[in-house]
Amino acid sequence: MELLEELRSDSGHRVVYVKVEEPVEPKPGPPVEEVVRSEELVRALRRRGIHRLYEFQAEAIRLISEGRNVLVVAGTGSGKTEAFLVPVLDRMLSGSQELAVLVYPTKALARDQIERVEGYTSEIFGFRVATYDGDTPEKERELIFQYPPRLLVTNPDMLHLSLRQSQRFRDLVKRVGSVILDDAHVYSGVFGSHVYYVLKRLRRVIERSPQLVAATATIGNPQEFASKLLGEDSAIVVAEPARRAPVYHVMLEPTARSRTAEVLALLRRLSERGLRTLVFVDSHRLAESLSILAAREGVRAAVHRAGLLPEERRKVEERLRKGELDAVVATPTLELGIDIGELDAVIMYGVPPTFSKYLQRAGRVGRRRKAGYVFLVLGNDPISSYYGRHPEEFYGQSPDPVFLEPRNEEVAKVHLLSMSLDSPLRLDELDEFERVVALRLLSEGLLRQSSGYLRPTRRGVAFLRERDNIRGVGEQVRIVTDTGKVIGYRELPQAIKELFPGAVYLHAGRAYLSVRLEGRRAVVKLVPTKAPPVVTSPLYYTMPSEEEVHDERRVYGIPVRYITLTVQDVVYGYVVKSFPEGQVISQRLLESELSYSFRTKGILIEFPPRAAWTELQNAEAFHAIEHALIYAAQMIVGASPTDLGGVSFPSGHIFIYDAFPGGSGVSARLFAELEKAMARALDITSRCTCEDGCPRCIFSPYCGNNNKVLSRRRAAEVLGEVMSLRLTAARTERFGKPIV
Repeated sequence: MELLEELRSDSGHRVVYVKVEEPVEPKPGPPVEEVVRSEELVRALRRRGIHRLYEFQAEAIRLISEGRNVLVVAGTGSGKTEAFLVPVLDRMLSGSQELAVLVYPTKALARDQIERVEGYTSEIFGFRVATYDGDTPEKERELIFQYPPRLLVTNPDMLHLSLRQSQRFRDLVKRVGSVILDDAHVYSGVFGSHVYYVLKRLRRVIERSPQLVAATATIGNPQEFASKLLGEDSAIVVAEPARRAPVYHVMLEPTARSRTAEVLALLRRLSERGLRTLVFVDSHRLAESLSILAAREGVRAAVHRAGLLPEERRKVEERLRKGELDAVVATPTLELGIDIGELDAVIMYGVPPTFSKYLQRAGRVGRRRKAGYVFLVLGNDPISSYYGRHPEEFYGQSPDPVFLEPRNEEVAKVHLLSMSLDSPLRLDELDEFERVVALRLLSEGLLRQSSGYLRPTRRGVAFLRERDNIRGVGEQVRIVTDTGKVIGYRELPQAIKELFPGAVYLHAGRAYLSVRLEGRRAVVKLVPTKAPPVVTSPLYYTMPSEEEVHDERRVYGIPVRYITLTVQDVVYGYVVKSFPEGQVISQRLLESELSYSFRTKGILIEFPPRAAWTELQNAEAFHAIEHALIYAAQMIVGASPTDLGGVSFPSGHIFIYDAFPGGSGVSARLFAELEKAMARALDITSRCTCEDGCPRCIFSPYCGNNNKVLSRRRAAEVLGEVMSLRLTAARTERFGKPIV
């Protein structure tokens, strides 16, 4: 290939690895008329060019038609929509009077997919499909309630609010026979915990127990995930990997330029060839930054990320479809199946948070029998360094598990209060965990008990109003300009780390300066375009407090506990850095500290300190081990960079915890896989060629003290001895000063 040869001849980078994914069609199954009963649906399938089903589709249709709860696992663009939609439509068209609810994880995706759904039903007399979300006009809502559609397309957020607030909606869904959740792999972590309870609440108001069907991209724990989300008797249908066109996966390591410069060079090269490109990054700030820099290079680029207004995102999607843009720089908002037209290439700015996300992002190309390119641009970070040494491990790994932790007390509080508004709620219908949470809500005055039923108090209703967002947990900070315009929201505790007074906040390609953060409101001011380009990072410390032990064991002789803890984050200052170079310009202290406390779950590892080392030397070792273990967790258990927080002490105590209030389930997986994580952490700390710590091994962009008090060599020494079982069990109870 000419493009690959051109890349190999470029001395500005090293082509680490090339993997060619050849086109493979899914295994064929029976003709549609052998599986589908409704003649109208058979004709609709044939109109779309579908005369024969794939094998996995036929199996899913059989199981769903039998009334089983089913999880369909299939890659992007493989035809999984037909696998779950055809049997439900077939049943309704063959005489069933039930309604079906089709749930997509986002409003944008639901509205994008409705055209595909209506392709099967538009010519069927009397069969109406309707979208019910926050953008549905009042007249259309009235029509939905007066003349219920057969298929209602919505999202979990709308279900959450409507069940609680609308009796007409509760009456509407009483006749639902099937609930379908597409792109269910998104229901991970805290969002997954919310969706678990939304489904539980929906089932409570439906007259007869509905059939639950879910479809997902490839995940590593389908049975465990389906058991939690759909029920223990769920059936699993897995499609074999398939591609309609060859895809070239290329791993690149910049050598003579920065990662940002490498991505910009790639963008220029691809746009000159007329190749339409999607660049994936994992932070709002980086998306905005790259878009600004691409425009300076003459590339027609735009940003697509959460936090932008829906109409702004839709405009970007339309411009890309029409060919008015060369590239879009996106956060995970475009990982899902939103139709953005034909794509030729995907660039990933660094190793994605999980391998499943890599597969999902790579699945955006090679879908229309046209060759695609997937470029993974390694960075100057520990995970990139590891996979630069072991590229075959990256491409050969299995899909990541999806974390779903129903036992999140903060999430349960929201939904038990909501449940008491949905329909009468009694203590005896709750499981043991939920009863404990309900009793706590009673003691806190958020619930009251009357005639055997639980009802929210005024304080409970006010508590709910502050927690309408089910994409996270906890309170949100509203971001308002000095002219009074609301431009977005940020959740606590992250808000105090991004919107402290003096922080530079990037939004829609523009820089704002945070003027003040007061309560749940941040006031920001637009930075003049002539201002010198800078970014800011918070300086903060963390104080953990252990509360309850859930499990404990020894790992290489080291005591480890899985616990509930309270975490207090305190932001006391910030660092100003040049953009895009990242050079430190100044370090400043806040006039007054900002703090936020929350309860979560995590692990406590108790390394014995070295008696021969000073307190500072011990602190350097354990702080570096903390960073290395968090990096290892991202690779071993599929954690995102912001899923886990950590704090270490010179005494050898290391806390690694779920960064979201209530917990997300990530640290529980790390607790089970800690042996592998320690081995990976040893590789990270022992294989680097730096003097004693650098961005390629133990530096972290999320470090609260700007990567001070770190020693790669001492960390490798401790981990090496642990792995060879040479450490004694000597302990100390004194923590000392925390190192974040």
